[in-house]
Amino acid sequence: MLRWIASLVGISALLVLATHLLGAYLHEPLTREHAAVQTLRILTWNIGKIYLPLESRASDRDLGHVARVIRKSRAQVVALQEMRDPRQLGRLVAQLGSAWRGRIPEDRYDRRAALLTTLPVRFVELPTSTGRTAQGAELTLTVDGQPLRVTLVSLHLDAFDAERRTRQAEEILSSARRLQNAQLVVAGDFNFDPAGLSPDSSDQRLYTFLTRSMVDAGRSSGATTLVARRLDYVFYSRQHVARADARVLRGQRINLMDHDPLIVELSLEHGAAGAAGKRTP
Repeated sequence: MLRWIASLVGISALLVLATHLLGAYLHEPLTREHAAVQTLRILTWNIGKIYLPLESRASDRDLGHVARVIRKSRAQVVALQEMRDPRQLGRLVAQLGSAWRGRIPEDRYDRRAALLTTLPVRFVELPTSTGRTAQGAELTLTVDGQPLRVTLVSLHLDAFDAERRTRQAEEILSSARRLQNAQLVVAGDFNFDPAGLSPDSSDQRLYTFLTRSMVDAGRSSGATTLVARRLDYVFYSRQHVARADARVLRGQRINLMDHDPLIVELSLEHGAAGAAGKRTP
């Protein structure tokens, strides 16, 4: 009887441990105290491949490389696009290490936007009427000794329909603003390039809409894709950003990847006047 009880206790302990580990791989929110920061480093990267009839979403064999680039960048928040599903994200989180948590929605699209961070976080999904869902998160940071609530969004807008891109962006921003946090940062693959757009095009109107209330941090950083187009962005609201530095990380594409990572560092202050983005030399 004692041996049976001991075995039962051992099994119970293993179940508790397994539940804890499963929670980590299912990307449960962190519960640590607020993180004290003065700068927020954000990396956005579409890790898919050139669009071909064959599989062109993010490849498991590239995850080790992606993890190395993320670690080297020292980013605290990472927005990734063209990932497959939570299982693939779990494999990436495992390679990044225990400090990281992430979340990815399972929407009707097969190329999904994920959000990862080392900071205390509460994840929230931001769905749209088109079936595409952006991955959001809420952070509470301590800046200048005071709490600052931040909404972060990782998104991937439609690649083939400009009107659908506009609807997705408007609905995602509307949902993000309803969270009523003091600072908003939106990162991802927007699938348009302001260079060469006609003034009356849907994409130009969308860009104008975005920059009416937010700053395009990487507007002077150059192209982000293999075909010399700028499709990847970090937009931020001005209220608590004193300075923004952005640059494209060249030479990181492997195995038919067609996007470069964009890294943006936001210097945060309470009551900052709001600076235009500046490119890191």
